[in-house]
Amino acid sequence: MGDTADLELAVERKIEHEKGAGNIDVEAGDGEYLDEIYDIVDAVVSRTDDPTLPALTVRVWILGVFFGFFLALVNTLFTFRTNSITLNPFIAVLLAYPLGIAMGNVFPKVTILGVPLNPGKFNFKEHALIYVFASTCSGPAYALYNIIGQRYQLYQEDLSVAACVFFGIVTQCFGYGLAGLCRRYLVRPAAMLWPSNLSTIALLNSLHKEDVDPALPLSRFSYFWIVTAAVFVYEWVPGLIAPLVTAVSLVCYAAPKSGDRGQMMRMLGSAYNGMGMLSFSFDWSLISYLVPITTPLWALVNQVLGLWLFLWVLTPILWVNNAFGIDFSLGTAPGDGPNGSGLFPLGQALNTAALFTKDGEYISARSFVNKADLSLNEEVYEASRPIYITTYFALLYMSSFIVFASCLVHVGLWYGKDIWHRFRSSMRDLDTADVHAKMMDVYPEVPDLWYMILLAANVVTAIGVCQWGGFQLPWWGVLLGFLLALVSMIPIGTIQAISGQQIGLNVMSEFLIGLILPGRIAAVMAFKTFSYMAMSQGLLLVADLKLGHYIKIPPRAMFAVQLFATIMAVIVNIFTSFFIYEHFGKVTVTTGGVTSTIWALQAPEPPTGWSANGYNVFLNAGAIWGAIGPARFFGPGSPYSATLWGFLIGAVLPAVPWVLHRFFPNGYWHLVNVPVIMTVPLDPGSILSIMITPLAVGIAVNYFVKKYHHAWWKKYAYVTSAALDCGTAIALTVVFFVFVFNDNSPKMPRYALNRYDPELCAPDYYQTCNERYDDPNYDPATDPECMYFGTAS
Repeated sequence: MGDTADLELAVERKIEHEKGAGNIDVEAGDGEYLDEIYDIVDAVVSRTDDPTLPALTVRVWILGVFFGFFLALVNTLFTFRTNSITLNPFIAVLLAYPLGIAMGNVFPKVTILGVPLNPGKFNFKEHALIYVFASTCSGPAYALYNIIGQRYQLYQEDLSVAACVFFGIVTQCFGYGLAGLCRRYLVRPAAMLWPSNLSTIALLNSLHKEDVDPALPLSRFSYFWIVTAAVFVYEWVPGLIAPLVTAVSLVCYAAPKSGDRGQMMRMLGSAYNGMGMLSFSFDWSLISYLVPITTPLWALVNQVLGLWLFLWVLTPILWVNNAFGIDFSLGTAPGDGPNGSGLFPLGQALNTAALFTKDGEYISARSFVNKADLSLNEEVYEASRPIYITTYFALLYMSSFIVFASCLVHVGLWYGKDIWHRFRSSMRDLDTADVHAKMMDVYPEVPDLWYMILLAANVVTAIGVCQWGGFQLPWWGVLLGFLLALVSMIPIGTIQAISGQQIGLNVMSEFLIGLILPGRIAAVMAFKTFSYMAMSQGLLLVADLKLGHYIKIPPRAMFAVQLFATIMAVIVNIFTSFFIYEHFGKVTVTTGGVTSTIWALQAPEPPTGWSANGYNVFLNAGAIWGAIGPARFFGPGSPYSATLWGFLIGAVLPAVPWVLHRFFPNGYWHLVNVPVIMTVPLDPGSILSIMITPLAVGIAVNYFVKKYHHAWWKKYAYVTSAALDCGTAIALTVVFFVFVFNDNSPKMPRYALNRYDPELCAPDYYQTCNERYDDPNYDPATDPECMYFGTAS
């Protein structure tokens, strides 16, 4: 696994630093240029193959289904966390290795229905297919947010389970046909590098070729389980016993109890409701969000500096100066504050995806959406317009505009010649001389007809589901989404294959369909899901096809695993999310003087750490782009029209480090990545205590440990990351089902480290009154201080 990190550094130096310094001659002949590619690939990929090795075995199906099911279930559960986390498929790689070996030793060597139960020693190809199984299942279906938004958050109760399942399957499988038809351009040519796969192969190599170091006798597997067990025990502290350590908000501790200065400090210092300035965390479920151990240190520094810039500098300045109209007044309505519903415990709104009326009062996205047909309720909208969002939410949209434009320009400047040269090479069929392509020709290829049939079946099913299944996207919208993905697949896929960076279509697809179908929230969300996932999922599958190309996995075995794993994962995703949402049931709340019955996960005070924030953000984004429409929300005269300057800013900024690198080629300008800096991966409503600890972890592991204890770092660094993730995931899953999901479980008593306000930022009476209301014998009528607590309007 240390080989993985070494390889990443080698790839970085080869295709970025050396190219930028002029060491790679992009004008050289095709053969000479491809030699540069082989130098990178040969560092980890073997030039030999044994076609007799079994690949798609019974062991693969057993372990693949087990780990795939587990990852699909657990990662669906984690989408309901305030800061969602994802259990990495590398965990399946680590655990499958000893299990596969054990099966090879224990299973009888018999044949059942012509299939050998134990074909011999557990091999590299089987292991790689298990990884593909786990990787395909690990990412929850993007359609999940669409389905939950309509069925539960917008209360479209007639949205059938069958329609939801088919919608999820077609959106995830839409990209298969495109991936298969594009594989001759994006997979077979040696020029299409897909550097992320090289790290995966290096990980597999490190397990199948375990190095023996007398100074470090503990195997990676044993070390993994020791760390996993330790973290499992520790994560009960932030997850249940002492939530205070999740966000240690120092600025709030120092803030005066009253006055404007104290309020300002609390809003800037709060990680839950403000900008988390100088807040840090001891909770790995938050720290791992930035993947500090496996992310190259230069990339982590870029990302953290960008977060500091956006959250600690730009957002406070714009917020205080009411840059978008009434920023400072949002969330100040008494009914939504600490003495009301508690929706905004600090009395103002900043770190939230909530929507607000022209008077700064909270308004639910459902309020201006007609329940009957999910169209815009013009009467409610006109009475509330313009709809406002927080400064932070607005800057996130501006960030997405900057990233979209800057990614195009950054890739064009740094990789443009590479991309053109390699694309030209692929068009000349230079893969005919590629040693890996020649070895793959031994195996029967998946016919284009299979992919065409799959693509046609998905298009027809998608039209039926969207037209008549309740998702309200007309037939031509499905075809438009397909066309958008089709024209984007090869150019964006080429960029990703060379640079490792994918340009997402989610915001642009919302922009396009929002202009065409304003006032149609369901149609906009469905189009976004189709067009974005057709390309994104398609390129994920292309990357796996390239992995199989490097490892020499039979194409038909890869096809079977990818398709089966995708369908299985979608079904697990949907039924798991339905079960969790419905288990918590509904509650009655009063917000803004209006009493209503809502799902418990949408209440102002959901279970601690489980606010389903990602779903809320998706729904409110759908209201902005769909119900209101981009022309109204971002057009001339809108409070947020200035965010569109992000496209121009994004087009200009990447040129700065590129030009400086030309003048100072021996400096560090090639490590300044504008798209990474400008990316803000934290949805509004996330816990923002992750901008100090991850950087400290990254520097400690990838600088000090790497420099002074390189052998340890090389053997255990990546294993440590996987073990921390695994121990955390198991602990959080147990805590959730035993103490959060179970209504009859004992509750953790309230004390100094487990308060209603876990970071000590809210006013004192918020804590005091909550404690008093917890007493079953409490009579608020006799308590002037808390008499109206939770009922203000």
